Amino acid sequence: MISAEDEQPIVGASVLLKGTQIGTITDMDGKFNLRHVPESAKTLVISYIGMQTQEAAVKPQMHITLVPDAQQIDEVVVVAYGTQKASSLTASVSSVRANALKDVPSSSFDQMLQGRASGMSVTTPSAGVGQAPVVHIRGVNSITSGTSPLYVVDGVPIQSGDLAGGVGNHNALADINPADILSIDVLKDAAAAALYGSRAANGVVLITTKSGKEGKVTVTYDGYVGFSNKTKFIDMMNAREYVDFKNMALRNAYGTDIASELPGMGFTPSVWGDKVFNLMTDSKGNVIDTDWSKTVFQNGFTQGQTVSVNGGSERVQYYVSANYNTQKGIVKGDDYKRLGGKANLTVKATDWLKLGFNGNVASSTTKQTDAARNGSNFSVGGFPRLALINAPNIPAFNEDGTPFYEQKGLGYGPNAVFNTFSNPAALLSLNNGTSVNVTRIISSFFGELSPFKGLVLKTQYSIDYSDIENRNFRSPQHGDGVNQKGYAFNVAAKNNIWTWTNTATYDFSLGNHNFNLLAGMEATETHYQYWYGERYGLTDDKFTQFEGPFTNADGGGDEDNNSMVSYFGRINYDYASKYLLSVNYRRDGFSALSRENRWGNFGGVSAAWRVSEEPFFKPLKTYVDDFKLKGSYGVVGNTNIASYASRSYYSSFYYGNNGTYFIKQIADPNLKWESSEKYDIGFSAQLLGRINVDFDYYYTKSSDLILEVPQAPSKGLPGNILTTNAGKMENKGIELTLSADIFKDGPFKWNSSFNITTTKNKVLELAGGVDNILGWDDSKLENNNITVVGKSIGQLYTHPTGGIDRETGRRIFYSPEGEKLLFDYTTDSGWIHEDGTAYEGEVKPVISGGTLPTWYGGWNNYFEYKGFDLSIFFQFSGGNKIYNGTKATVSDMRFWSNSKEVLNNYWTPERKDAMYALPVYGDNYSNGSAMALSDWIEKGDYLRLKNISLGYTFNTKKWSKAIGISKLRIYAQAQNLFVITGYSGMDPEVLTNTTNAVLSPGTDKNTLPQARTYTFGVNLSF
Repeated sequence: MISAEDEQPIVGASVLLKGTQIGTITDMDGKFNLRHVPESAKTLVISYIGMQTQEAAVKPQMHITLVPDAQQIDEVVVVAYGTQKASSLTASVSSVRANALKDVPSSSFDQMLQGRASGMSVTTPSAGVGQAPVVHIRGVNSITSGTSPLYVVDGVPIQSGDLAGGVGNHNALADINPADILSIDVLKDAAAAALYGSRAANGVVLITTKSGKEGKVTVTYDGYVGFSNKTKFIDMMNAREYVDFKNMALRNAYGTDIASELPGMGFTPSVWGDKVFNLMTDSKGNVIDTDWSKTVFQNGFTQGQTVSVNGGSERVQYYVSANYNTQKGIVKGDDYKRLGGKANLTVKATDWLKLGFNGNVASSTTKQTDAARNGSNFSVGGFPRLALINAPNIPAFNEDGTPFYEQKGLGYGPNAVFNTFSNPAALLSLNNGTSVNVTRIISSFFGELSPFKGLVLKTQYSIDYSDIENRNFRSPQHGDGVNQKGYAFNVAAKNNIWTWTNTATYDFSLGNHNFNLLAGMEATETHYQYWYGERYGLTDDKFTQFEGPFTNADGGGDEDNNSMVSYFGRINYDYASKYLLSVNYRRDGFSALSRENRWGNFGGVSAAWRVSEEPFFKPLKTYVDDFKLKGSYGVVGNTNIASYASRSYYSSFYYGNNGTYFIKQIADPNLKWESSEKYDIGFSAQLLGRINVDFDYYYTKSSDLILEVPQAPSKGLPGNILTTNAGKMENKGIELTLSADIFKDGPFKWNSSFNITTTKNKVLELAGGVDNILGWDDSKLENNNITVVGKSIGQLYTHPTGGIDRETGRRIFYSPEGEKLLFDYTTDSGWIHEDGTAYEGEVKPVISGGTLPTWYGGWNNYFEYKGFDLSIFFQFSGGNKIYNGTKATVSDMRFWSNSKEVLNNYWTPERKDAMYALPVYGDNYSNGSAMALSDWIEKGDYLRLKNISLGYTFNTKKWSKAIGISKLRIYAQAQNLFVITGYSGMDPEVLTNTTNAVLSPGTDKNTLPQARTYTFGVNLSF
């Protein structure tokens, strides 16, 4: 007899012949034996606490699987420094169990959480390998000090985000094998997270990994293989369409006598009539017509294998696993590999002493083409963007199969404009790219002492250690390394975080008064150091590593330390499981702050009333099994502060071959933590033994936001700024979670769960003298976002436009006074009045819409019938605006960009309702390349079929004796099958393509769409 939840034997289950007193219980292996069964006995009744009672026909050999009973079981939820029964929770916690994620293939668990937990927004920036998702819990709570939650694995606070430091990508959370995870609990309000104090402003995610269980040894294998491809791409012109279109744009700009204008355009003068762009042919006379997407994209492949062993006795329990995961991305050159292992050992040395070890090790490598990332409109490094901008009349390969390097094909041979051409095939063959190698160890040792009933003393020492090596190479032959004559960059970094935690918990009762007390002390130290070297001028281009014969070299490094000491406590109280109260407190001291401000106090209080336990509620018990009202308030902080933020310090450089010092930073001795006040009120209910409802209203006010405040030049401060506490911001919204066992008693079972979260963000205050904060993109050539008081953070900031003028085909702009203007590239002024006269004023950008989703969630349906199981999961998000910068990329009126949408929808006298302006060569204003246009703003609402999985679990009772198989399940799964959206870009799941996901969200600049993946897997236990 096993549990359907974890396939482990059930010890002590009752087995009774129906209508008799004949029965027994299961042994340590989940087995039972009934002798002298009357011939009249036809049915067994099997029952166990927390499981649904089953009836089964009597057979000589039986294999029984018990299913958890949501009505009976009081689920245990992991909370800060402990666990708690769900019925006694007074705070706001969302839980995700391993079963919900079992068929979601991913190298990182954070990507699997999208849409699974209310209040938790997970955005995957693109389909590139190694990218860390952007996670927000109940909105954005900071402007400059980080918005990611704190992640704690088995009590160990760990690093999150991108470990690559801007050179390539490496998601820190991918170092944890998803198959080793048992549960994930998200602490959302201050009452739940307050025990993490200054690190809890953005919420806390608690990950509990699998551990050994008392019973026989169980060997489990989980494996899958998957195949992926891009979900959507833009249709491009062929070579003849491209040449004709660009030549037409030249005629619209310069008339028919194009040759006279060639020198000013950067072309070599020649007399070729009115044609500048020409078709190319090979030696056989075939026209060159290149589909650049074939040089950039490929079919991806992923596979994951995990083998685990667990078991134990009354005194010793263990869990050991090994895993191997690889991923070949849908972009050529994208590659990820991870080899890892885990060990969890618990030893009950005596009746009063328990010892344990929990360790995780991972070694991984992420490889990418020279920034196989999302490029900005002007970035030549964004590898997927090359499929959008390269001219189809240029070959990718020479006739001998080697990549084409020559800068020819635009009619007049090499010229200044064409020097930005990058051939993806050449970049790949020349090994242009990055690799990130990470070795990561997360481990802890603990001792637990129980001197008498109710009291537990625990000490735990943990480390999170990372050894990181980044390599970047650019060939001198082609691409971004040409001007540098070859370039290599290496970084070696080490990051070590140790934490020592000591706690004492005491549980006791006085009649109906029940208490749980916690007191603790924690010390943490972070030590980070790195060394880097960069070299230019490669004399032998056969070398592709830093060690090659370069002529110039540079190097440097840094070391960083900070530490924190904390004292904390919690009181949980309930009266007869009816009236519940929890009080939390933590005091943190952080070395990054000045002596006057390094200590901070944080805490929370929450209460709940189980109304359903009152006598007056009894008449409703037929319909409402449980009903609880709850509320909380607390203050938490944000400790994402540079280690020396409150200090003045110098930096150095060479001037005239002499070492020189300069003031790098002036201290603000009053600098302190950002803090967040959090309020929460809600209820939870269980109806008819099969429906569960959770509702919360939340409000968060973040104060003392750290901002750069302008200073008078006379003060002589570096950059004329001072970093200080100056801003305020709020987030508010509601969360609703519904789950129902629509059918649960017969052979057909159907569970449906739905969650939705709304959030509204508003900036309440910026620093004195700061009217706005601009969010620049990586290229610094374009600004699409602005943050101002009274609006949500990262508003779109675009120039007001009104489509295309029907009579002239010119883009319509609006002046600050609201006057309609036209843009004419052929005039000196550019902007003209409707009567054709020059406009002498300035066209300015305006606030154009919020970029943060105001609602998001997920809907899952799980079906089960006679061994078959089917899961269908939808994820949705909306209420936000997206700037479709890809439209600017593909409609650029210079030599690059060749979208068929532009070809089929540009203005002509016969097509006056067109989307795109009259093509005029060189005009990068009317399409949005030179400035963001409001015409390219679209709604970001979408509904995505995120996962669908079909599995079958075999009846293994015939194989159990012969070959020892206790479970065999096979499944097929599809991810990102389709998306319903009004957004015209490649993917509406857009956060940002820049390094600043907070100040510059909602901008789609050639975003790589999510990959569609088909997976086949097997779960096997012995």
